[in-house]
Amino acid sequence: MGVSRSCLIDEFESTLIGQMKTKSLLFLLACFCVLLSCNSVVVAQSGFENESLEQRLLQPKLNFDAWLFQKRPTMNLAFDLNSRIVVREGKDKPGFVNWFGIDFVDQIDWNGLPLASVIMQAYAVQVVDLPKTPIIFDDPKDWELQWRFVYLDFDGFAHKGYSLKVGHFQVPFGLEWNSDTTGTLRQYTNAKNLGVKADWGVSVHGTRSGFDYELSLTRGSGNEYRDVGDNHVIAARVGSRFGDTLSWGLSYLDANLTGQDAPIGMTSFPAPQRERWGMDVALTHTKTQWLAEYSRGTNGPQGVWTSLVEFNIEEPADRNLTYIQLTGSGVHSETDLNMTLQSNVGYKKYLGPNISLELQWTHDIELPGAAKPGETGVFQVRYRF
Repeated sequence: MGVSRSCLIDEFESTLIGQMKTKSLLFLLACFCVLLSCNSVVVAQSGFENESLEQRLLQPKLNFDAWLFQKRPTMNLAFDLNSRIVVREGKDKPGFVNWFGIDFVDQIDWNGLPLASVIMQAYAVQVVDLPKTPIIFDDPKDWELQWRFVYLDFDGFAHKGYSLKVGHFQVPFGLEWNSDTTGTLRQYTNAKNLGVKADWGVSVHGTRSGFDYELSLTRGSGNEYRDVGDNHVIAARVGSRFGDTLSWGLSYLDANLTGQDAPIGMTSFPAPQRERWGMDVALTHTKTQWLAEYSRGTNGPQGVWTSLVEFNIEEPADRNLTYIQLTGSGVHSETDLNMTLQSNVGYKKYLGPNISLELQWTHDIELPGAAKPGETGVFQVRYRF
């Protein structure tokens, strides 16, 4: 009896998927071996002995830093080079994210008194055939100028419990407010949950009666400054001092995002009208830490929730970070619940004061609709000098 054509196709598809999964596993295993071998080299050389080689290679930059310090001791200028490889099960080729960034930090004084801190981070970012194209890009292969943090922080009265921030800064909500994950593989929930991670506007922040707080009013346009009517983000967070054995925070957000043309692969911009109530907790004990955050609210007429639990181990002496995350989110419609559930395992290693390697493996436990769960591996090399 002959084999049906549909059976042959099914067999071919299962074989192809198996081969792609094997290739992804082999690729990430090779990346992990690179991390281990680099770790062995660093340990064998007793710490950061390669720093002398790094100094020789970057002597022009070191000379410039010394000259800049003589001219203006409060000013710092750094460059950021990065390359990220993303392998997704079922894709026949990996995706890439590359960037070159400039970080500028300074302190403005008035008659010898500190008036404001200045931070400017401008990055030229390239994406190539990622599994999901970030919304600031127009095409799967595209360059974009990304503004990370660009603001003035009038902190001359910080000792009295308040400062004023003006510019493009992080929206105060959840765990991200205490630990900035921008530019790393390890992420919390703000970007997907809120629809905007950093935004243009003003905020008041500080420490009062032992509690940290920030209240902001921003444009709701994200990377670019746009105005389309009643667009806004009102966000606030208050909590105990982060770094204590047990710290906590409460957050609120009301937003009407501007939206924009959806990039290829996305049918529409996420719901512009959003409201969130959130809470986050951090439990720290020596080198280990438990983190959790949970929020509920609405996207237009739909009820939504988002959650994250993380366990991490950090070794400051070796500058290693290992983490395990479980993330979940759900959208309630009138008749159904679309839920996303994923697990992340990651590792970060500093090879020197300026070089870091990162590796993360993501497993889709459940995806909404007809989307098929799979595996995603990411490897990143970052050099700041």
